[in-house]
Amino acid sequence: MIDDYLSQNIETDSYDREMFSEIESSSSELKVLIERGSNLLPDFRSLVLDIFASFYKLNVIFVPEEAAKKASGFARKIIEHALSTDTYLKLREETALDGFKSATAAIALGEGLINWIKSEEGFSKNSLLKEWEIKKAEDNYVEKKEQYQTFEEIEKNGTIDSFKDDKFKNWKRVSKTRLRYHEGELKDLKEQQRERLEDRDFQVQKHMKSSIEQAYSRVFEADRELETWGTSMGINIQKTVGEKIDLASKLVRNEKLKRLALMVGSLREEMFKTRRRVWSRRGSEVYNVSTGDDLGKIIPSELVTLRHRVLRKDFFKRFIEDNLLQYYLREAKGRGPLIVCLDGSSSMDGNKEIWAKAVCITLLEMAKRDKRRFEVIVYSSKGSGLRHFRSKSMERWGMPERELIELAEYFPGGGTDFEEPLESAKELLKESKFKKGDIVFITDGECDVSDEWLNGFLKEKDIIKFRIYSVLIDLTGKETPKTLNKFSNRVTTVSKLTSKKARDIFINLD
Repeated sequence: MIDDYLSQNIETDSYDREMFSEIESSSSELKVLIERGSNLLPDFRSLVLDIFASFYKLNVIFVPEEAAKKASGFARKIIEHALSTDTYLKLREETALDGFKSATAAIALGEGLINWIKSEEGFSKNSLLKEWEIKKAEDNYVEKKEQYQTFEEIEKNGTIDSFKDDKFKNWKRVSKTRLRYHEGELKDLKEQQRERLEDRDFQVQKHMKSSIEQAYSRVFEADRELETWGTSMGINIQKTVGEKIDLASKLVRNEKLKRLALMVGSLREEMFKTRRRVWSRRGSEVYNVSTGDDLGKIIPSELVTLRHRVLRKDFFKRFIEDNLLQYYLREAKGRGPLIVCLDGSSSMDGNKEIWAKAVCITLLEMAKRDKRRFEVIVYSSKGSGLRHFRSKSMERWGMPERELIELAEYFPGGGTDFEEPLESAKELLKESKFKKGDIVFITDGECDVSDEWLNGFLKEKDIIKFRIYSVLIDLTGKETPKTLNKFSNRVTTVSKLTSKKARDIFINLD
């Protein structure tokens, strides 16, 4: 059999093919695309690799047509039309030597090709079967050619016994006849393919022009959404190319995640404006003055020297020597967990859900900077079960990105019950070895609690000494804080979170 890479129409080296294989192994998007396409066209993986290489490589060189597989004629036509567009040349300026963008463009073109083939304008079922017939005929031809070459090699080396000469010559003659038959069959099928492609050349050219424009938009959108997600969520995206492709694809296709990222980015800015402080000194007190190289702790008089042309050099010298005057901080006792109870009932569907989760994820950033344990309890109907999402110390008190996306997408729906999530949050605070825990209760306020439960809950609240801050998602103007006022230390609204008058939640969680 011919090696797989000989199915290609673009020259690639072992590095290109290894990179593509690594992306394929780590990207479900690419794997699914290849599986889908391979059910329609033979050697579809080689076609996607060709497209990837045409975007990634600095010098794109076509394999001579006579050296490529005969069955790759359709793939060659696809690539030739793609590379002849002005949009391809513009896109290549961004994708060259960039594995993420090149693979994203290849996936976009591959998906477009599959959709076109399945459409009424695409290939008929009979045309697709003919492509598979060419592959089978070529495989048979290659097999018979190798068989006949083996007979010639044996004859040339004289390794056959003389008494078997007649039988050997007969085998060789049969092998040659079969070879000529399969060669003729392959030639006829190849000619039929050429005629089919000539008849559909305009449609193929039109489709590829449209697909390359869509790929151009897809690459820039994927790159933009990935950057927005990382910035808004406070995540340093250290991923393989395949993982970045899957995340970007999810962000591009999921309108909820896109809206949430924009909302979180906006609220983070509000949080930073509200909490003006040196975050690294949070939870510490000045105990003495010592020497060192921690720029976050140096005393103000040291910073003044940076403005002096001569003293600046002395500053850098003492910085290298760990000899700058700095505050010696004594760490204060740890703070209790920050627990968010997040309403996932049906009344929260739509914009309310986006707002609620944006507040929740912004609070995660606050907790992370304060090195506080953070937990989210998503609740809905009584008895429907609570869903917990937790920060991890190994993630520097952040939440693993996989769980963050799961939290963003999770929405149980149903009715509303306040008692069960508050009880669960209270138990978590009782288990904590640190005091001064906080509960942030996020809801649109459409529920009530029993007097018996409320009295018992408030008694334990005084004993454990935790605070409850409630955020009312007041988007319609009909929401009321009546129930929230019964158990909350303070109630604020999302309208206040973005106003200049008050951003209570960010101030009072200090």
